[in-house]
Amino acid sequence: MRTEPGGPMSVRELSDVPSFPAIYAAALTPRPGVRRSATLPSEAYRVRRVRIDPERAAAFDHLMGGPATDLVHPGVLHVLAFPVTLALMARPTFPAPLLGLVHLRNSLLQHRPVRVGELVDVEASVRNLRPHRKGRTFEAVTTIRVDGEIIATDVSTYLARGGGAAEAERAGAESAAAGASRTAEAPRREFVPPVPTGRWTLGADTGRRYAEVSGDANPIHLSALSARAFGFPRAIAHGMHTASRAFTEARVDLRRPLRWDVEFDAPVTLPGTVLVGFEPEGASDGGAGAVTRCVGWRPGRDQKGPRRCFAVSVTTLG
Repeated sequence: MRTEPGGPMSVRELSDVPSFPAIYAAALTPRPGVRRSATLPSEAYRVRRVRIDPERAAAFDHLMGGPATDLVHPGVLHVLAFPVTLALMARPTFPAPLLGLVHLRNSLLQHRPVRVGELVDVEASVRNLRPHRKGRTFEAVTTIRVDGEIIATDVSTYLARGGGAAEAERAGAESAAAGASRTAEAPRREFVPPVPTGRWTLGADTGRRYAEVSGDANPIHLSALSARAFGFPRAIAHGMHTASRAFTEARVDLRRPLRWDVEFDAPVTLPGTVLVGFEPEGASDGGAGAVTRCVGWRPGRDQKGPRRCFAVSVTTLG
């Protein structure tokens, strides 16, 4: 691989998409004497001419409950670029350890239909390291290009727990001293679920099945045993699995540009049950301006009320 200067951001060319086992092995390997940086790396990783494999795309479609088509599910674009981003975040000097990051939000903007078999260039970078009441957040940005034209941009927001409270307080104090107004953090509202339009029953093998089509074999998703090694009582579903299934069930017209926004609130434990509620808005024919929203939640149990797990919004663009 080689490094090219590019102003404040340099680009490192990778010969191939990094493998998930190699990424997680690097993340788990102790590096004595290597200290984590206080800033995000000013370097992007790029892989050229990555083929969108038809068999993988079809397997992804089927897992999400939809038919295989020659148009690519945007979830496939996310998993195609995901290992490039992870390789950047698995570096020993990255400000936070890879295993333990919490995926808070995801936003994917797709500018045109993408067909299986296309060759795309994938570039990943990180930005906007900011204090948070539970630690620090940052954004991982991947751009997908064909012949230099950006066809999709995927932005994932992550939380790195710990070490950010003092920074958040200091930043707030400096802002107040400068005369900036601050609004007290709003108390969390009680979640009132909509009328459910569907019920998902997710088996204990849900994480393993998604790992087979996505390649993402993070131990917290695979089994209760491997999840407990990282502090989880049970395995949890991949957030982008539930988000991708919601996208499929929204029946979006993949021939049009679109925006797909997701918020993750609470993990979906496996095995488990998720209730979902879909609500279409705007153009009834699914044309420009049409929006479909979906909320997924865990039913109340053990005298606890329902807990929202995720919220999805898909907008069809002109």
